[in-house]
Amino acid sequence: MSPSSKLGAASHLILGLLALEGPRTSYELNDVIDESVGNFWNIPRSQLYAAPRRLAELGLVTEEQEETGRRRRTFTITEEGQQAVRDWIESPSTMPELRDSALLRLFFADLVDPAAMQRLAADQTELHQRRLDHYLELTEAGRTEEFWGASLVLRMGVHHERAHVAFWTELGERLEAEAAGEQPAEPTGTPPTGAENER
Repeated sequence: MSPSSKLGAASHLILGLLALEGPRTSYELNDVIDESVGNFWNIPRSQLYAAPRRLAELGLVTEEQEETGRRRRTFTITEEGQQAVRDWIESPSTMPELRDSALLRLFFADLVDPAAMQRLAADQTELHQRRLDHYLELTEAGRTEEFWGASLVLRMGVHHERAHVAFWTELGERLEAEAAGEQPAEPTGTPPTGAENER
C-alpha cells in the first residue's frame, strides 16, 4: 500500500508545498498557505504543526531542529515524500464537497421576508467582488507565474468569483425591482411575499 493512501489532506498539502517551495518551518508553511492555497483550502493550524512531525515519523520528510534560540524545526521532503505526493496527485479525484453558508441561507429564502435576501445578496456581492479584485491583483502582479499549477488555480478562482458576483448581483437587482413593485423576469422560482411568509 502506498504511503499516500494513509495520509489525510493536511499531510498531502504540506508535502506538496515542501516539494514546491523547499525546506520550511511550520511557521513559514503557515505564511505560504495564507498567500496561496488558503484561498480555497482551509487547514486547521493545529494540523499544520502536528502533521509535519508525523510525516517525519513515516520517513516522508526529515526534521532538523535549531540547537539554540527558538529551536524551530525545519522540514525537508524526502524522495519517499516526493513519491507519496505524486501518487496522491495522480490518484482518481472525487466530487468536491461544497459548504457555502450563503447558499444554505438562500435555500430557505421562503421562510423570511425578501428584504433579508436583498441584504444577503448585497453582502455576498461585496465579499466576492473583494476576493475577485484580490485575485486580479495577483494575476496582474504575476504572483503565480513561477508555477503552472498555481496559475491555473488562480485562473479558476477568477472565473469562480466572477460567477458568484454575477449571480448575487442579478439576484439583488431582481429583489430590488420586486420591492419597487416592478415585475422582473424570473429565471426560476418566485421570491416570497410577506403574506406567503405568514403561512
